[in-house]
Amino acid sequence: MIRKSLIASFALVAGLAAINPVALADDPPQKTVQPGVNNSRSLVVGDRAPDMYQRSEKALKNWKAKGLKTPRADAQWVQINDKYMLVNISNGAILDVTPVER
Repeated sequence: MIRKSLIASFALVAGLAAINPVALADDPPQKTVQPGVNNSRSLVVGDRAPDMYQRSEKALKNWKAKGLKTPRADAQWVQINDKYMLVNISNGAILDVTPVER
């Protein structure tokens, strides 16, 4: 008799232990704010520019009118915040930085 009630008690405890983690796993995820691509830190020569600045649609077409030097064949001028940056198209490396003249 004692053995049957002991087995029943163990089964009950094991069942409750198995249910408890399921109830805890239902916590809603925390909402977080991710920093923007451009505002997390200042980019300098040698850094890697965000991927979007390697795309041709981000290239400055009027770089000569802005007084920027001729870009290499594998690079393009882009504007990131208040700076013009010469970005290597293949790997995103920043080759030159020039402040925007206002």
